[in-house]
Amino acid sequence: MKLSKKLVATLTAGVMAFALFGLAGCAGSDQSDATKESTTEEINAQDIEVTASGYTVLPDQTVSYAFTVENPNEGYVANSVTFTIEGYDENDVMLIGGGETIQEVYPGVTTAAAGTSYLSDPSATIARFEIKPLMQNVLWTKATETPEQLNSMFQLSDTQVTEGDGSMTITGSISADMPSNDEEGGSALDNRMDAHVVAILRDADGNIICGGSAMGIMLDPSMTPVTTSGSGVVPGTVDENGNLVDEEGNPIEPNDAEVISGEPTEEDLQAEGEEGTSKATTTYTITIPGVVSYATVDVYATPGI
Repeated sequence: MKLSKKLVATLTAGVMAFALFGLAGCAGSDQSDATKESTTEEINAQDIEVTASGYTVLPDQTVSYAFTVENPNEGYVANSVTFTIEGYDENDVMLIGGGETIQEVYPGVTTAAAGTSYLSDPSATIARFEIKPLMQNVLWTKATETPEQLNSMFQLSDTQVTEGDGSMTITGSISADMPSNDEEGGSALDNRMDAHVVAILRDADGNIICGGSAMGIMLDPSMTPVTTSGSGVVPGTVDENGNLVDEEGNPIEPNDAEVISGEPTEEDLQAEGEEGTSKATTTYTITIPGVVSYATVDVYATPGI
């Protein structure tokens, strides 16, 4: 399988592909220009655009929906955008109603969301389905990363879909380049990245069928490999004379040590970049409460919880 630079990881007819999508680090606590919040009126912001949406009514009357949005306001990140989710019958009687909030919508990249509602009347038919942003309460901060930077900071891979117990489960791996672990004065939480991962199922024509999300995916430097390069005795490795030692520097047998070389392995060197970064990787799981026929699965990853 080959890693390709696309905005989504697409799984089509059992063939898995990879994708890159953006993830930005957490902003600092100081009120710099980058973190200062502005209102929609102050920057005369255009509405967030809902670029595609769709839904499926499952046998238990659960309505599984998904949608994608874009922020047309170049240079500004929309924070805590709430969208109304409404479905009406042919007589404009509301059948379903709800809301979905996206924590951050960056300019120049596609952001996805998914959720569920409930159709209380099993005999009713949804004739009109609408998703709209509530712009009046949106706060804006200046973007510090370009779309190109966001698209190259995150990797999605190993996308798989399984069915069982009347539901569908989508799993995969998510990776990001992180600052080096050995920077003084820092901690894992200082440099952590939070990701909101969304899977969208589409039909053969590309129309959205339904979707699901995995919130609270976190990556931090503690997930990166620790190399053993440098001077001095490294516990559980070797000393400067090539002798295998324990944490106190005492000789130990090779079979008792997990690491038998004081030099970084080829795998470590690949994980640690030229700029002192390492790749952190974790997994995600998304459950859709029903089984539907689909042609493709698109997986999106964006900053947020």
